[in-house]
Amino acid sequence: MKVKRFFSSSMQEVLKMVREDLGPDAVILSNDKVDGGVEIVAALDYEEEAAAKTVDAPSQASPSKVARMHAEKHLRLQKEMDRAKQHIASVRSQQKSPAQGMPETLAVSPSAASVPTNGWAELSDMKAQLQELKGMINDQAAARPVQNVHAGMTLVQQQTDNMLESLCIAKPIRDSLLQTVKSETDFESAWVRIREQLEGAISVEYGEIIDQGGVIALVGPTGSGKTMTIGKMAARYVMKYGAEGIALVTTDRYRIAAHEQLKVFGRILNVPVHSVDESNSLDNILDKLSNKKLILIDTAGLMHSDSCWAEQLQEIKMSAHQVQPYLVMSAVGQYQVMCSSYHHYKMVGLSGAILTKIDEAVSLGEAISFLIDSRLRAAYFTDGQRVPEDIHRLNKTEFVDKAEALLNSSERWVTISSLETDPRPDSVYFHSA
Repeated sequence: MKVKRFFSSSMQEVLKMVREDLGPDAVILSNDKVDGGVEIVAALDYEEEAAAKTVDAPSQASPSKVARMHAEKHLRLQKEMDRAKQHIASVRSQQKSPAQGMPETLAVSPSAASVPTNGWAELSDMKAQLQELKGMINDQAAARPVQNVHAGMTLVQQQTDNMLESLCIAKPIRDSLLQTVKSETDFESAWVRIREQLEGAISVEYGEIIDQGGVIALVGPTGSGKTMTIGKMAARYVMKYGAEGIALVTTDRYRIAAHEQLKVFGRILNVPVHSVDESNSLDNILDKLSNKKLILIDTAGLMHSDSCWAEQLQEIKMSAHQVQPYLVMSAVGQYQVMCSSYHHYKMVGLSGAILTKIDEAVSLGEAISFLIDSRLRAAYFTDGQRVPEDIHRLNKTEFVDKAEALLNSSERWVTISSLETDPRPDSVYFHSA
């Protein structure tokens, strides 16, 4: 592997230097802004598998961090080798001076040339150090083995895995997807196949649920945005069909003034709002609203360890009416937390999922992984506070596009196209700092 540093006043100029010196196959290991311009560390014949093994870092280190640490260590060792070579050359020049004009056989003989014994000993030590440094560079993998996440992968699979990891797709799903591109020979073709697999694994509602009507309950943890989502759905319905065919119900009788926000939506939309309490059971209220085309039920976001949580869900599950529960999940949550919530709420017989707070998420891989893992049909996603503008039917192709757009905006994976001055179609892929 050949590693070099490049410096210029602009990113375009320094990338041009990389391409001219190392060619289109160069891999950018790190890029930093320094006084006066931009500094890039690039490598030729870079093997990320070897790089991951050589760095004294935990196995969960990002590829960009592994590459950067490897580059620094490699360059540090290279500098030590250069200093050792200079020292050896200096010792040799000192030993040659007293042997000027002697026959060749005498010039290399310590005894004939009267070379000081300590000089040859120093030269021998320096040669040993040089050999040791070479061994450190060539055999760094044995220094401290770490978990190799790319073991047994092709180069295309490694690139694809890095992309999926940057998107924050869950590892079990990544591992399954990577098997489908094992025979691919270029990243672009592999990514097209991965996109197809991702989109095919996401389930969506066939039609809009407010058009289908019925009794729909939104369930989910505290802060997931259930009440705001019901307000948006209700406003969407009223704009299409009017206020006569819809009613709102809240089962949250556990918190003081918990239903006030829902009543505000009801007053604005001119839609009736009913509260489940000790004197009005859910079934009694639904019986009175049997003439309504759409009934939206808001529920309390309680901890699953709370006895009232089970009571509320049991009321929905055992209702004499056909209630369709949809799990509301915030896109800013962690994948494991999403899966945990799903397992707690699936006992009620979930009909689908609604994703909220897309506008607050820094990645959508967790949400995509959740939809794939739970196999819930996605009905809507929300991306703001406006009612009803910021609620949309979920289109899986557009949703994966949004995930890629978020990734590009965060610059966690960067693809630099060929420079305009170079007509070749090759690209330089690199991890940014």
